[in-house]
Amino acid sequence: MKAWLRTLVVLILVTGLVVGIGGSSLAQAKKYKVYVVVHGGIADPFWKVVEKGVKSAAALYPDLDVAYTGPTVYKFEEFMTFVESALAAKPDALVCTLTHPEAMDEPLRAAIGKGLPVLAINAPDLREPVDARIPVLTYIGEDSYVIGVTAARETLKRFTPKRAVFCNHHPGAVNIEARGRGWVDTMKAKDVPVEALDITEDAVKGAEITAAYMKAHPDTDAIFVTNTLRTETIIPRLESDGVKVGIDVKIAQMDISAKILEHIKAGKVMFTLDQQQYLQGYMGVLFAYLRLKYGLAPPPAPVSTGPGVITKADIPSLERLAKEGYR
Repeated sequence: MKAWLRTLVVLILVTGLVVGIGGSSLAQAKKYKVYVVVHGGIADPFWKVVEKGVKSAAALYPDLDVAYTGPTVYKFEEFMTFVESALAAKPDALVCTLTHPEAMDEPLRAAIGKGLPVLAINAPDLREPVDARIPVLTYIGEDSYVIGVTAARETLKRFTPKRAVFCNHHPGAVNIEARGRGWVDTMKAKDVPVEALDITEDAVKGAEITAAYMKAHPDTDAIFVTNTLRTETIIPRLESDGVKVGIDVKIAQMDISAKILEHIKAGKVMFTLDQQQYLQGYMGVLFAYLRLKYGLAPPPAPVSTGPGVITKADIPSLERLAKEGYR
């Protein structure tokens, strides 16, 4: 190779290396930090799917760092501690559940006032008037009241209950309370005796409370539960009392797990409502990043991820996805 050509090649290589290093430095000069804080218990199977969506979105961008946090099990006071810790860490954006808007209003409104982009997922601020709500950029998730209405209507399509009950596994959480109101209001409109039952945040204790309720109200033949772990615990507990689940009492469910799909196939659960929580985690992080990186405004609230009605006919296409943690 001629000397001048050899020199040119070396110069090109060196220049490329310098540009590469410089470009890499520029690309790494700003790394966006997003906190995702959820209330429901990050060890809960439902929230593991949300976490999978969060991690899938975070993996798309080398300049994005995402922390997914929350209490191990639902305890609102602990959840607020995680929210406050996230705010104290001064992230570039916050994605969180608005589990108790009244209690969360002051710290979030103050942070938003200082320029922090905040997006809500899974649990919205439903207060009226709209101006009273925390001014988040958007909300991604299900319409909680519509979930309850849909569950009741789907149940009423199948039969008219003698008595119906809503099992509230997160008493005080506004989105769960709204699901219960949708169920109760719709059943009452059809003159079905109905009430909401506080089964606490403890799954085992909740199963005992449900079993006791069934003994006290043996005419109860319709139950609506909005958490997979609770239903998976309630069914064997009722069966231990001799209750024929799917015959003596029919269950309307929310969310998907491999076990819930098995119960649907066995006729123990009538249907489940899918809110596609993977999308809640995924889009929450995606919209936060696009806001930070390019100043893009997310779609206005609500960005609805459900509900879709899942019955036995849908199971073949869902079993693999449920086992892989996407549904």
